[in-house]
Amino acid sequence: EEPKFQSFIGMVIAFNALLMGMETDIVWAGWFYIEQVLLTIYVFELCVLLKRWGAFFFSCQNPDIGWNTLDFAIVVSSVLDSWLIPGVNIIQKALEGNQKGHKHHKPGGDNLDQVMMIMRMLRLMRILRLVKLVKSVRPLYLLVTGVVAALQGVVWVLVLTIVTLYAMGIMATRLIGHRMLFPPDMHVPDHILAPFETVSDSMFVLFRIMSGAASDEEAHAIDQLMKALPSVKFAFVFFMVTSSWTLLS
Repeated sequence: EEPKFQSFIGMVIAFNALLMGMETDIVWAGWFYIEQVLLTIYVFELCVLLKRWGAFFFSCQNPDIGWNTLDFAIVVSSVLDSWLIPGVNIIQKALEGNQKGHKHHKPGGDNLDQVMMIMRMLRLMRILRLVKLVKSVRPLYLLVTGVVAALQGVVWVLVLTIVTLYAMGIMATRLIGHRMLFPPDMHVPDHILAPFETVSDSMFVLFRIMSGAASDEEAHAIDQLMKALPSVKFAFVFFMVTSSWTLLS
């Protein structure tokens, strides 16, 4: 907990963040060895924390239980990526070498391939190390804490938006998708009804309209719908006022 050690860990995390970007764009065999050094430092830090706090490290009474669990998951996933996966690769190559010359395919090979695929996906977990940078830099930590506190109000806005889209989606599906608005003898092209065939489709189309990201096909279908039924314009004006101007402002 001394400032010197915390500053050292902060510099290691910042260097690791730069390293991940360079490693993504630049092919160099030396990245592997630097990665092992950094991972050793992370494992040492985690072992020191576990040695000091013991079971309290994962206790619900610990105010840092969320960060501690995240740190543990980051280090464990990195160990799986850098140390366990290469070991599994060596075992797989050894098994493949023993199976050469055999004509029959063993069913266990497919299971091993699936395990290897899961292990490769764990490499993406290394991006979580950037979260450690947020924790190590005090201003960033305070900023993230404030943003998380503000999200509590945003969640209720999101819930209200989903409820509004759901209600409007039901109305649009029944009135437009099920042809309730159209006279029985009126011919309506299928491409006009397609965006409102189901409630989920209607909700997604209305969300894209609300956010101003409607596709050309959807915009054309809505234009054709307004030409066929001019009264629909008032409904869309009401929807835009209540959604874009009220909910999202």
